[in-house]
Amino acid sequence: MFLKKFASIAALSLGAIASFSYADAAHAISFTMSTGTTGPNGETNQGAYTQDKNAITIDFNNTKDAKGKTVQGTAPTTGFAQYSFSNANGQKQVTSNTWAPVGPNGEKNTSKYLQVMAGNSVTISLESLTKSFGLDWGAAHPGNTLSFFNGNTLIKTFATADIGKFALYSELHPGPKAGDSSIQSAPGSKTYYQGNSYLQFFADNTNEYFNKIVISQEAKYGGGFESDNHSFRTVPEPSLVFGMLAIGGGMLLGKCKNKKTLNLG
Repeated sequence: MFLKKFASIAALSLGAIASFSYADAAHAISFTMSTGTTGPNGETNQGAYTQDKNAITIDFNNTKDAKGKTVQGTAPTTGFAQYSFSNANGQKQVTSNTWAPVGPNGEKNTSKYLQVMAGNSVTISLESLTKSFGLDWGAAHPGNTLSFFNGNTLIKTFATADIGKFALYSELHPGPKAGDSSIQSAPGSKTYYQGNSYLQFFADNTNEYFNKIVISQEAKYGGGFESDNHSFRTVPEPSLVFGMLAIGGGMLLGKCKNKKTLNLG
């Protein structure tokens, strides 16, 4: 990372959303990529948020501790999503600085965000199986790694090279030329910039439901993995699913009976 701070952004089309899928013999997880949207109250200085209004969102700005007290600028250690850190080199994990992922139009993010430095990782343990995870992934560069697990079983790992071209390349986030498309040069410029996007990952079937996520930065690349505004969609409880099936089956049976009556009449 460079310490120099820039004041403008180079962006792709605001509304563009790209979809990608990766599969191996056993598993597949897909993702969508966009510039995201503003905060729940229209905030533009807190990074990009998911467009899924029903998602559980962790923004790292305010968190409840075990006693219910609001703590500013932390990751939750209780509740649905519980964050635990491997902090090998003493770096702060939740911070606020120029490397924060930018907003949907490239706005500077002045809020708290999650930073995982080289050689470190953060594990997100979820209370129940989950089918979707989103994050504002910013100042992206080689070595950023995102892994999904069900218990101790690895489902899929994504690195920056797997994402392809990001939705935004911010001049707030300059970086050296890289071997993948997480870092690109602005048109007509010889300076390279790190990618930013709101990424939403989806389990394509029940085999990919996950309850643990590990965010890490490979030591050999240096730098860090910066993300903000994590979002989660849980898997419906079995009782709810069966209840919905029962209701749906009853409605279908009723329709069939009505149709039969009409045909006989």
